[in-house]
Amino acid sequence: MAEDWAEGFVTEDWFVAAVRRVSECGQVACESVEAAVRALEAGREAHLAGRPISEVVDGLISQGGRDVRLGAAEAFRQFERAVQSMRVAVIRAMIDEEGLSIGEASARLSISRQAGARLYRSEEDPPASGPPNM
Repeated sequence: MAEDWAEGFVTEDWFVAAVRRVSECGQVACESVEAAVRALEAGREAHLAGRPISEVVDGLISQGGRDVRLGAAEAFRQFERAVQSMRVAVIRAMIDEEGLSIGEASARLSISRQAGARLYRSEEDPPASGPPNM
């Protein structure tokens, strides 16, 4: 079930919410990288048209090149954080709710038992609507 009723309000399933967050962050990361690539391609075209590198760089910077690059890097970091948060919640749910051992849950995630233990014991807070009993 993707939704539960809690105190008269519909709450979204934690896994559905986590996947949505990863998807949204992934979309933003893709758009940010595409913006950076478009800017670089414009610089390449300017260089192919005979403009010196110094002018190409000036053009890229004047069009916000540094901010575009930093924005893409930050968007990718947000995506990675969303994925990590979901992984923590998933392994905790498999162990706490389904009763799997750390080894069994780790095997399902195709990670070592040690990596699974680190995920399970991480200090990261689960998603706001994360699995109960975490």
